[in-house]
Amino acid sequence: MNTEKSRYAADSISKQELRNLLLQAFLPPPTQGRGGNRFPDVPVASHDGEIYRFHSELISNKVAMVQFMSLDAQRKFPSMSHLAKVAEQLGDKLGQEVNIYSITTEPTADTVERLAEYARKNALPAGWLLLRPTEDGSQALGDRFAKHLSRHHHHAGINTRMVHYGNGGVGIWGAFAVDADPAMAVSRVAWMQNGKIAGEDSKRAGPAPLADPGKDSNSNRDV
Repeated sequence: MNTEKSRYAADSISKQELRNLLLQAFLPPPTQGRGGNRFPDVPVASHDGEIYRFHSELISNKVAMVQFMSLDAQRKFPSMSHLAKVAEQLGDKLGQEVNIYSITTEPTADTVERLAEYARKNALPAGWLLLRPTEDGSQALGDRFAKHLSRHHHHAGINTRMVHYGNGGVGIWGAFAVDADPAMAVSRVAWMQNGKIAGEDSKRAGPAPLADPGKDSNSNRDV
């Protein structure tokens, strides 16, 4: 047995494992596993005075961003201010192509009236709802969304420093830090938006034929 070759293979595996761990820690990937669409359909009260069923009315067949917060916690960590920058970057897409839901983790303190006052003072745009579930509902939703976080971000309690984003129509979800660069956040959400069918005609994929006059002389890719 070639011990030198075996040692090289072991080193390669350990480096690959380290790479995967780093990716899991810093870029929680979108996932469709573990029941991508199986969210609790708990009732939630909105700052606009409406009552919604969380999954069937707010998530199903929609592209959304979901964040957990409490109004009192904003003094120490202004997560809502960070998310407002993402909302600004979305522009007209907010409420049309993408929705934002901020779910309070302290429904006793964050009454509908208090949420409505916050929304009024901060001029929350259409398409962004502040939601108040019951105590049990808040925990159930927090536990469900935590399944899409990496081990690095998944800890006891509801994580208020991450924003979950996904497409409820296909059940794919990912997450980014709430204070991440707004442009990056919008780019990540764009991955989830519904695309348009290109058409009935099939297009050749793969390397371009060598005799193709449209071939890039510096590569073997289609141009």
